Amino acid sequence: MTACLAELETIAAAYVRQVRTLTGYADSVVSDDDLHQTARTTLRLLFEMIQGNDRLAELQDYSESIGRRRARQQVPLESLLRAVRMDFPFIWEALSAHAPGGASSISDSVVWIWSAVERHTTNVQAGYLDEIARVNAELELERTFLLRQLLSVQSRDPQLHLQAAAALGLPADGEFIVVVASDQHPDEVARWTRSCAPQSAVLRLDGVEFAILTADALSREAEQRLLSVPVGVSALANGLSEIAGMWHLARELSAWAEPGHAATLPLHWDKIAARRLGAIGNAFARQTMMPLRALTTRDQKLLADTLRIYLDTGSVAETARRLYCHRNTVINRLSRVSSTTGLDPTVPRDAGALRLLLAIDAPVGETGSKH
Repeated sequence: MTACLAELETIAAAYVRQVRTLTGYADSVVSDDDLHQTARTTLRLLFEMIQGNDRLAELQDYSESIGRRRARQQVPLESLLRAVRMDFPFIWEALSAHAPGGASSISDSVVWIWSAVERHTTNVQAGYLDEIARVNAELELERTFLLRQLLSVQSRDPQLHLQAAAALGLPADGEFIVVVASDQHPDEVARWTRSCAPQSAVLRLDGVEFAILTADALSREAEQRLLSVPVGVSALANGLSEIAGMWHLARELSAWAEPGHAATLPLHWDKIAARRLGAIGNAFARQTMMPLRALTTRDQKLLADTLRIYLDTGSVAETARRLYCHRNTVINRLSRVSSTTGLDPTVPRDAGALRLLLAIDAPVGETGSKH
């Protein structure tokens, strides 16, 4: 054993030459000095353990440090484990060369030597995987930070936007669409993305699943299928700086997504506007809709239902068909709305105001679907 320790430099040099033939090491960033020092220290500890010295704790720490270092150097795990297990034949050959009776005289030690090398291998692997997990956690934290910056309407740092785009695999310029899953159908974004936009990643932030899509990469068929998925779909974001606003828009819209129908701005602009008008909208609705509140609950509902369907369809005949009443009844109800509120549903400008008022004045939980 003393002779083996005396030849450590020679054994380590031969080991380095052999390791360099392995895939993953031939062109790696691991230097010959690093390999030589690692081999010399590892073989010394293994030889001393075989000699009967207690080097188990020291070997474990060193083995794990090798694994962590090779992970940072991006050596493939398979190549690393092959290199580590090469310790056994080098140790065996060195011991056999100096054993009085050759290999046969130390055959009883083969299991113990192999066990020591395998323990070393296990600890190297543990260190490697632990480092990979740590690096991945750091990358995920960085990615989440950059994603938050990209989706924050307060963030106006173009450099951070570019870093976020690079981390998410998005182009630095172009047009984007943000698609957000609804709370009732949280898996639909992932399902549609896998099928229609596999090049895009499904992201998650604060429990919300969504995707940021490059508009020009979407096929016409994919766009059409998207409209039948219960998700919120933003308007086009022109560049990275507009993604934050579109993300918040799509998230709001997702509340009105229904099975078979995406929620888009053209369909739900009134609800979005009603939310964002806040106190101003409430004051407008209170002033304009107050005369209707003097009517009976039944009459209020009849007028509201008639008005909503007419504004959705633009057709007296279709409104009558859906309400199972005569078209003159519809005309009379619309006339009553006009005389009561001062807004004529048949005049486009007034119709837009009435649609907005219905959204502001809608009972809590009413969706007012337009599909």
